Amino acid sequence: MAVERLKSTWEELGRVDPLWAVLTDPERRHGGWDVEEFLATAVEPVEQVKALLDQAGLSLGDKVLDFGCGAGRLSNALAAHVKEVVGVDIAQSMIDEATRINQFPDRVAFVAYDGHRLPFDDESFDAVVSLISIQHSPPAVQLACLVELQRVVRPGGVLVCQIPSRPSKPEQLPTEAMRAHIELLDVPSPVGAGQRAPVRTRLTNVSDQTWPAGQLIRLGNHWHRDGEAVRWNDGRADLPHDLPPGASVEMELPVVAPDEPGDHDLELDVVQEAVTWWAEVGSNPVRARVTVVRDAVADVPALSPQPEVVIEPRPAPRGRDDGGMEMFGMDPSLVRLLFAHCGSVVVNQVLDDMAGTEWESFTYVVRRGETV
Repeated sequence: MAVERLKSTWEELGRVDPLWAVLTDPERRHGGWDVEEFLATAVEPVEQVKALLDQAGLSLGDKVLDFGCGAGRLSNALAAHVKEVVGVDIAQSMIDEATRINQFPDRVAFVAYDGHRLPFDDESFDAVVSLISIQHSPPAVQLACLVELQRVVRPGGVLVCQIPSRPSKPEQLPTEAMRAHIELLDVPSPVGAGQRAPVRTRLTNVSDQTWPAGQLIRLGNHWHRDGEAVRWNDGRADLPHDLPPGASVEMELPVVAPDEPGDHDLELDVVQEAVTWWAEVGSNPVRARVTVVRDAVADVPALSPQPEVVIEPRPAPRGRDDGGMEMFGMDPSLVRLLFAHCGSVVVNQVLDDMAGTEWESFTYVVRRGETV
């Protein structure tokens, strides 16, 4: 079974070289990490998590789960911000090492689990943080992990999860190619606070160069109110195929309405991930006024199935020379649909570099729904 293979791999890594298995610096193999230096590497990513939550008006709360804690790197850094941290991992050998180097034994505890069901009651935590962990689980295990994390977070709590999407490094378009005309075909209004809704558009390439599919060219959105951004990046739609100069394509962008009722401006723009939003280099975004009401609106259209992106096939860099670890991506639309199905909302999706240069990776900030 996939879970047993995963457990076996990480048990061996935890026995042989646990700190290096978490941070695979080639110069630190075979016990090359100093414990204090190793733990210090978690300060910056935890500060980044805090900043993302602050931006969304959310917090870690008092009790946090560090999922896939390994040797407890993030757990110790999280202890500087919350009252209680529990680290959980599939490998007992990792839990043993985390316990050995625990800097806050009065506030940080470590627990092994079987890879299937977390040993915690429903709604046990204010927040879950999982960085550079879910990426090593096979697809079916990834889905099970996210459902379990949703289960153990209290209603209104948060999940911050980093997951790669696919092996990809975009070839930056020249600035003069970043020229788009966006026509709004259907913008639902009103919509309920936090409600997911489709925005139908027609996107036209008004540059003199072809936009290639597979280069992380996407339609995205921002929400504004009274001249201030209130939500950034809650929707993405991939360019479905190469788009030559003058050509158009109809696209549907899933967006999530802000939490505060009232009139908001929904702005649509094109982005090349890891490069720039096109409005920053002279392209024209488009805006529409959307009324947000307190309760969900029954006649908001359902989302259509997302079209497959047509790109040239290429091998995925799955196996790596690092002791048997593998990398597995998860499509962002699947992440969003899974949490939406569970009654939660992805309030932000931020490109990160945690999976290395060969992978496109995102950190998701999720607010757990009030009901499941």
